[in-house]
Amino acid sequence: MTVQLRPEVQLHPEADLLLDYAAGSLSPALCVSVTAHLHFCDKCRAQDIALSEIGGDLLSSVGPEKMPENALEKVLLSLNSAEISDQAETIPIINEDMKKLPAFMSNIIAEPQFNFLTRSLKVAKIPIGENKYELALHKISAGGKTPKHDHRGLEVTVVLYGSFSDLDGTYNEGDFIIREPGDVHSPVATIDDECICLSVVEAPIRLVGPILRMINPFLSFSPV
Repeated sequence: MTVQLRPEVQLHPEADLLLDYAAGSLSPALCVSVTAHLHFCDKCRAQDIALSEIGGDLLSSVGPEKMPENALEKVLLSLNSAEISDQAETIPIINEDMKKLPAFMSNIIAEPQFNFLTRSLKVAKIPIGENKYELALHKISAGGKTPKHDHRGLEVTVVLYGSFSDLDGTYNEGDFIIREPGDVHSPVATIDDECICLSVVEAPIRLVGPILRMINPFLSFSPV
């Protein structure tokens, strides 16, 4: 039996992004994208651990803050007043799409609701309490090609399942791809399997071409 090895992760977040992640200062959507990458990348996961340890050392050198005298009483009162549910815990039903994604994604979205954007591309937006970036899953059918488009703002893409390619190269599971405003591409999934990506965008994409650009005014953008 031949064991098929997963291609090594080639594209990673920049050092300042990992630093902000370890410090807990990233926006929710970007935080999810880095978490997704760390699921696949041992190298960046080790860097995150090292940065977190440095942060812990710095915190340990900070002197203690004086607490209000009634702080403990307030905490105990809040615990006593908390409602305890007597309902049995329900076990979520994991659909086929979720089985292909990193386990932590089930904490963010129970069941993605994919809608067709084109014949080959489906999109499922993920509400996460964001006010700057839109977080979504994009699913490209096997051998499917997405419309040629450019970007009006930053776009971060993390491949969660399968792979896709464009004129700049091929991207596999875990790759952390950053597109700047003005970048133009047309991703194509591999012929043998679909591709599911996590995307973070700060502005709607802009379709390129005399016919497709007529759709641009109708493309939604809703950080939630």
